[in-house]
Amino acid sequence: AHGFSANKLMALSPYGEAYAAAGYACVVFDYRRWGKSEDGTPRHALYVSEQLEDYRTVIKWARQQPEFDSQRVVVWGTSFSGGHAVTLASETNLNLIAAMGQCAFVGVSPLKIDFATFKLLAYGVLDLIKQAVGLAPVYIPAAAQPGEVGGLTAPGSLEGLLVVCKDPKDYPNEITASSLFEVPFYHPNATAHKIECPILLLVPETDNLCSPEAALEVMKKAKKGEAVRTTGGHFDVYPSGIGHDKALKAQLDFLAKHVPVS
Repeated sequence: AHGFSANKLMALSPYGEAYAAAGYACVVFDYRRWGKSEDGTPRHALYVSEQLEDYRTVIKWARQQPEFDSQRVVVWGTSFSGGHAVTLASETNLNLIAAMGQCAFVGVSPLKIDFATFKLLAYGVLDLIKQAVGLAPVYIPAAAQPGEVGGLTAPGSLEGLLVVCKDPKDYPNEITASSLFEVPFYHPNATAHKIECPILLLVPETDNLCSPEAALEVMKKAKKGEAVRTTGGHFDVYPSGIGHDKALKAQLDFLAKHVPVS
């Protein structure tokens, strides 16, 4: 599944197609409340526990399908869901054979406090109150320009998300304001020491959304952690980005090493 506020129509197919061409069966999905998934209201609300549970549900479903090897499941994530890949890899009861994440959020992001931050907090509190009494949620842009109110406001965030869309209509660019309260309390890095399966993180050199240094530290904690630095920023690992070819090759090489096609 995709990262913060994104959906499977936003440049995920090329990954699935590349893995399938190499002999791996793949599932690409949207979380409840997002994209093509019809379950869940309000729409475009982020709950970490739900997203992790959706991953577990898909893993369980895949293990019941004949085209998948139930003993060789690899979890993949990007950006915010890259953090999910780290979290799920630490859950030894899932018996994952490997995990991969790119430009992963591991619990540390650059923090900037400005006037827009206080407006964002106000919108978030208002959203919580309105939903608590059964009123419509308060929505904010999921991505906006620096200094504006939005979920992602680092330079290049809005442009990067729009680049990975084939059609701007595929990205509604909205999220419930209170969703932002989930992010500071999510720390995939806290359980990285429990990871026993091989795990690969692709770490963009100039990522200004998800800390490269924090991702590298996570790979030091994991028993079989591997990190590959890629050229460019957060969105350059996606198709058409300057770091994409290296990132994809590293992922395919990682799979061939740890999950060879028999």
